[in-house]
Amino acid sequence: MDESVEFQQLALKYMDSLYNYGRVLTRNETDAEDLLQETLLRAFRGLASLDRNRNAKVWLLKIMKNAYIDRCRRKLSRPLEEELPEGQEPADHLPVNPEEILLRRLAIEEVRSAIRRLPPVWREAVELREIEGLSYAELAHVIDKPIGTVMSRLHRGRNLLRSFLQDHPDHAIEPGKVRGL
Repeated sequence: MDESVEFQQLALKYMDSLYNYGRVLTRNETDAEDLLQETLLRAFRGLASLDRNRNAKVWLLKIMKNAYIDRCRRKLSRPLEEELPEGQEPADHLPVNPEEILLRRLAIEEVRSAIRRLPPVWREAVELREIEGLSYAELAHVIDKPIGTVMSRLHRGRNLLRSFLQDHPDHAIEPGKVRGL
């Protein structure tokens, strides 16, 4: 198969996952789109390094994580820029029943909103595991941490997420009040 066709199929298959992970990392649509473009460019240039026996999704997410780290380093060397406000989430595949559509949209937005309020290290772990479905080993590879660290971050992130959804759905996190930050 031609490499460009192979890459196009790969990119289309994981586009939503990459965009969503980009939103988790950057916390706004415009930066997520830019990061997605940079990731796809890097992946296309490095397609020869893809081990076809491994999970291509993990390979792409790792490229995105590295591109994000590089962007953060570049930002540190430039004056701080003000972040754009967050936009709406991309449309999901929804059931046909209008009542189910409304309930699902509300539930999805409540969970996504709660995930966005998690501290960054926990937000990343929860998003990659619970939304993107990565295994612990794959997640550890993407974030370059041992599996024990992944498990700890997931445990703490899930507990905090659960408390937001049960006890404080309308309150933002104050990082100074969260233990461990």
